[in-house]
Amino acid sequence: MAVREEEVRIRRVVACFAPGHAARPEAVARLARELEADLLGLFIEDVELLRFAALPFAREVGMASALPMAMSLEALERQMRAQARMLEEALAAALGPSAGWAFRVERASPASAVEAALAEGHAPALLIPPGGNVAGERKLVKRPELTTAAIKEWLASGKLVVILPE
Repeated sequence: MAVREEEVRIRRVVACFAPGHAARPEAVARLARELEADLLGLFIEDVELLRFAALPFAREVGMASALPMAMSLEALERQMRAQARMLEEALAAALGPSAGWAFRVERASPASAVEAALAEGHAPALLIPPGGNVAGERKLVKRPELTTAAIKEWLASGKLVVILPE
C-alpha cells in the first residue's frame, strides 16, 4: 500500500538557501510551524561557484552598469556571509526563540550539504530546495532512494521532497 503525504507527520523541514536564489524565509518558517516540525535552515556556499570566482578569467556583469568586471572571491564571500546573516535573522524573527530550529552555513557542493543534513536521521523530513515553492508539488521518496544523483536531480527541479523512513 502506498503511503500518502497526509498519512505522514513531517518531523523536520530542511530548507536550503543558496546565493542567487530567491529566498522566502517567512514562508518556510510558516510551513514549519504549520507542520509542527523542527526546521533546519541550510545556507549552501557552493564550492564550485567559489572556485570559479577565484579563476583569473571569471567575470560578472554589473547590475547597474551592465558592464563585465572581474569577479572578486573576497567580495563574493562577503556577499554570501551577509545573505546568510539576513536569512538567519529573518528566520529568527519569524520563528522566535522557543521554536525548534537551527541555521547552518555549509561550504560544500549542494548535494553533499543536503546529503549530510539528511543523514542526521530525522525522518520523515521535508526537503525544500533553493528557490523552491513551499506550496508547490511534493515528491514522496523512501530513505534508500537518497543517492547523490537523486539529490542533485531534486535540487535542480525545485520540487519539494518528502523523505520517508524505510
